[in-house]
Amino acid sequence: MTRNLSEMEHLSDAAEALGDIRARRPAIARFHSEAVLAHTGASTVFRGRYDEAGAILTLALGTDRRERARRHQRILARLGAALGDGRYRVAPLIDAWPGEGVTLTADPAGEALIEAVDGADDDTRDALLGEAGHWLDRVTAAAHRQVAFGGRQWVRRARTGLARIASRDDRALGAALGNRLEALLPTVAGRAVTQAHGHGDFSPAHVVRTQDAIVAIAVQPSHWPPVTQELARFLVALQIARPRPGGAARFGVDGADHDALLAPVERLPRAERARHLPFFIGIELADRLEQADLAGPEADRLRDAIEHFLNADRGPTL
Repeated sequence: MTRNLSEMEHLSDAAEALGDIRARRPAIARFHSEAVLAHTGASTVFRGRYDEAGAILTLALGTDRRERARRHQRILARLGAALGDGRYRVAPLIDAWPGEGVTLTADPAGEALIEAVDGADDDTRDALLGEAGHWLDRVTAAAHRQVAFGGRQWVRRARTGLARIASRDDRALGAALGNRLEALLPTVAGRAVTQAHGHGDFSPAHVVRTQDAIVAIAVQPSHWPPVTQELARFLVALQIARPRPGGAARFGVDGADHDALLAPVERLPRAERARHLPFFIGIELADRLEQADLAGPEADRLRDAIEHFLNADRGPTL
């Protein structure tokens, strides 16, 4: 599984666009990119230095990039005000240039949870995941709402992406995954789902443990994402990159990881945990398979997670 040509072209286009912006905006030229932290069709997140300090630049892409950059600026300001300088924080906003589609935040000195869990014993791992759960619970408490969940558009989008897979074996796996999501749809459609002004790309790579805080980086300008989607993305990313040794899977992710992460999330009703979380785990697995940017052990873990998700012999709830 290698990164597809279209995505490589989008990454190249994003880097070229940032170079053009830096050439005409001296303030933005003070940012020097060192790595791509995340990339979607809507934005690219660069990690680098700004005036010699660690910084993260988000470049919104597309015709609506200005409005999304403005929304990103508002979300970062809102989260910063809600969380303040307590234990659970968001990387502070340094500056924003919405007209260029650019927002810039600090990159806190510390260790991302994806690295902190590597080699950790079970108790330490559980404590780290609990800290991530506390962060999400704190953000959910600041601004959340419940709405009736449709779900059909999520399945349609997943099927469309899975149909583009080039590999014959992975295309067959993707078709089975699409069928499984279709079968799960009646368990979630029309039921209440909790949305929050959360992270938008919640993963163990985007939660940093500093000396005195748990800080989220690379927050995205998502509009009211479901809390269960945020949790599913975190669990799938963790299972693929740093699986728990000897763990027992539930719907393709580790059961102990699931329990440790969700334990502090008090504002998520039990019914959503049971119904919507499995559905969104499937959505995240489909997204990973469609991206096709994994190789070696991570690709094998993704396929194993999908096979377990497909072959779970229990009902459609966690």
